[in-house]
Amino acid sequence: SSEVKNVADVSRITFADQSEDPSDADKMVDLGLSVKWASYNVGASNPWEYGNFYAYGEIEPKTEYTLKNYQWYYDNDGEDHDQWEEYLKLGATFTGTNYDVAHVKWGNQWRVPTRDEWTELINNCEFEWTGMNGVTGAKITSRINGNSIFLPAAGNMVNAEHTHDQLGCFYWTSSEYEQSDITQECRNYRANIDATNHSANGYDYPEVGFSIRAVYGPVPEEELPSYTAPEMVDLGLSVKWANCNLGAKGASETGDFICWGELVEKQYSHKYNYKWYDPLTDKTVEIGDQISDTQYDAAKAILGDGWRLPTEDEMKELLEKCTWTEETYGFTVTGPNGNSIYLPACGFQGYKGAPRAAIEPGYYMTGNSDVRVNYEGKKMIDNAVTLRFTRGAGNKFKTPEMNYFSKAGGIQIRPVHK
Repeated sequence: SSEVKNVADVSRITFADQSEDPSDADKMVDLGLSVKWASYNVGASNPWEYGNFYAYGEIEPKTEYTLKNYQWYYDNDGEDHDQWEEYLKLGATFTGTNYDVAHVKWGNQWRVPTRDEWTELINNCEFEWTGMNGVTGAKITSRINGNSIFLPAAGNMVNAEHTHDQLGCFYWTSSEYEQSDITQECRNYRANIDATNHSANGYDYPEVGFSIRAVYGPVPEEELPSYTAPEMVDLGLSVKWANCNLGAKGASETGDFICWGELVEKQYSHKYNYKWYDPLTDKTVEIGDQISDTQYDAAKAILGDGWRLPTEDEMKELLEKCTWTEETYGFTVTGPNGNSIYLPACGFQGYKGAPRAAIEPGYYMTGNSDVRVNYEGKKMIDNAVTLRFTRGAGNKFKTPEMNYFSKAGGIQIRPVHK
């Protein structure tokens, strides 16, 4: 069928086989991989041009690349901190976020490749150390379809020194170096390609200036854990409560430490690796005043089958209509019908990772955001409504209460079911 429209009413014409903006299509190369690769570096216009150097997670080039001028470093001079604590670590990956210079500058689905995507490129291509327009570099040819890209040997920037010029290609991945002990020095994976080596196994300090070669494709989906559904406990309230925390196997066990509006546990939690923090505005992104039973609900996403986060009202009902009996490591909560659940005091996860003390306070998530307003009349969107039981003198619990906790901090979830 056809439809006649006035030209003045048409803002864009899209043909059936046109999947990307022409400007995107012009600079992408299909190597037969999971993503398409840019034909030139961010900041360049041609394959042989160096483009710009960027520190990890920064979106503007500089003349010097030092620790002191690294955007995501805070010098706690004179304070009792290890240096690793002074890096504002950005999480397992920043691909597709506003820490991602390719995403910010080029838009659409352009982003800095993950370490896995660099590894995929390396494992499925042939490498030739050659030149283009008088610039030394690597011609990378796909074994899958024969298409190729060229990476100029731009070297890197350390302080004000341009090193390894015409000797090697240094590219940031968007992936944090994996280490079991987060108190080790901050490092991030890079791809290093020269005449004899091609690897994405190396890592470096984030303040160093490397090139960026973007990829085009959707951000890899987050892998959700697979947990057996908990038992339902009928306390005689409006909802049934799980017998254990999300991610725990027993009533007294610690479950996953999850941030408000996120779906999986991380190695550490703070403002700068919170999914809903925007580094361009230094503000929390609003995803709703109430996220229970939505796409942002970790209990729903992981357990399904009617399980979800409790709302503020449901948590208040648990608090006000049940009998709370203090134990050494938590509370036994007995409902109006005599049935009970146990809520362990598990602490919270911050920048130093999961809590390590034997005696901790308790924090439990609801689906409700903080809707109070400050003195300027603006919503206090950095916090969410939380059930908490802190400790006082002699490590005795204070009275459990409804309060607020940072959305960027990892706390426990006790799921509910209708």
